[in-house]
Amino acid sequence: MKLELIFSIANSTAFICWILLFILYQKRWVYRVLFSFVFTAMAAVYLVFILKGIGGDAPGGFDSLANVKLLFSNDEPVLAGWIHYLVFDLFVGMWICHDADKRKINRWVLLPCLLLTFMLGPTGLLLYFIIRVIYLKKFPQDPYAENMVH
Repeated sequence: MKLELIFSIANSTAFICWILLFILYQKRWVYRVLFSFVFTAMAAVYLVFILKGIGGDAPGGFDSLANVKLLFSNDEPVLAGWIHYLVFDLFVGMWICHDADKRKINRWVLLPCLLLTFMLGPTGLLLYFIIRVIYLKKFPQDPYAENMVH
């Protein structure tokens, strides 16, 4: 299968999942589908391409910025890196939705957080942390606190 096709499938899958997550974040089956099927499938695709891209005699490494750039000079590791972003950002989005649902934070308040997480990863998570502090009226935060809303 061509790398461009895999890239398109991964992007489309992630985009559809983000839409489902926003629209149906209160439905438990969405989390089961994401966690059991989507993340598993995308992680397997990631593994295939990261092994192809950095296995064996691949140039580069993780010990310097220059070596990381060299490591990602081939299409396979770049595709794997992109899938890595898609999966982890979607996982963070899933956590944000689940946490917000438990804390009764309005879906529309979440929309900017989810859009930013989709596009800029940690920036959306940061925005959610700020919103969460406002709702909980408490800082520092415990991600597993039983007392959901103060």
